[in-house]
Amino acid sequence: MLNAPEKVKSTFADYDAMPETNQIVELMDGEIVVTSPLDVHQAVLLAVFVSLQFAAEWGKFRMAPSGLYFDEHNSFEPDLFWVSHSNTRCTLQDDGRYWQGAPDLVIEILSPSTEARDRDTKFRVYERYGVSEYWLVNPTAQFVEVFRQDEGRLVKQGLYTAEQSFVSAALGGATIDPKNWFNQ
Repeated sequence: MLNAPEKVKSTFADYDAMPETNQIVELMDGEIVVTSPLDVHQAVLLAVFVSLQFAAEWGKFRMAPSGLYFDEHNSFEPDLFWVSHSNTRCTLQDDGRYWQGAPDLVIEILSPSTEARDRDTKFRVYERYGVSEYWLVNPTAQFVEVFRQDEGRLVKQGLYTAEQSFVSAALGGATIDPKNWFNQ
């Protein structure tokens, strides 16, 4: 019986050597993953970004394909992340290409091709490195699922429909109203 060849994990150096592209290219547990977002994904991402502009004055927003480096086998391009001015755990590297460490807020817009990774691999890495808040936005079912850091774990704060506002501790206790995110 033949054994399947052992899968070789890619490193950050392999990932970093790839040419620049507008596609989403991520390194997840040593696997290079390339995705192309759907139009509805991009429309909802833009609506979320526009609705959160109030927080830009006391932090920095970045959209994919801006990269986050966590370790030699995990470097993601979240749909949207925010780093407060007071966050010293997440800094832009000297090369100006990657942010290293945990942002205050990470937002992923769910797609059928990415949801499993957003809920598993990325969730575990965001939790391990101390992301303060993690939002999963579902454009099809029109909800946002909010997780917040609590004693080293991302715990579910709630699942909110388009008609339900919620409070974001990461954004200074701001009330977030998602009703216009899904009408794109």
